[in-house]
Amino acid sequence: MNFLQSLKSMLKVGHSDRPLTESEKKELNHAIVELMLEMVRADFVELHTEKTALVDLLSESLQLGADEVVEYIDKAELRADFSLSIKTQTNVINNYLGKSEKAALLSHMWQLAYADDELHLLESNLIEQAGQLLGFNQQELKSLCNNS
Repeated sequence: MNFLQSLKSMLKVGHSDRPLTESEKKELNHAIVELMLEMVRADFVELHTEKTALVDLLSESLQLGADEVVEYIDKAELRADFSLSIKTQTNVINNYLGKSEKAALLSHMWQLAYADDELHLLESNLIEQAGQLLGFNQQELKSLCNNS
């Protein structure tokens, strides 16, 4: 199941038997966008290829138009300027996504890290930190990254 299908099913059901409210969907979308933006910013060089990949991945996976994605990214950039860690985002994601959806998200983060054809140490560290906060051990994370 790809990230889009996982996210669609999650938005219908979530971790409980009830669908997510619009507010919960927006909260989750903000957390995902912020976490993925942190990946783009991790090496302190925001390349056009990374930003393009970010918009494309978010448009596809969250089923949002490009304008909506840009709006989420603009808000995420403001929030990221004042954020000291990724714990807030990962806590929200942990509340709404299951293990397979979180694995797909980490896979997308890995794709963003390699959007410029190189993996910076800070990008690697961010994936490792996000993986741990999302409940993955080193072996699971290594397997995810090798399969991406």
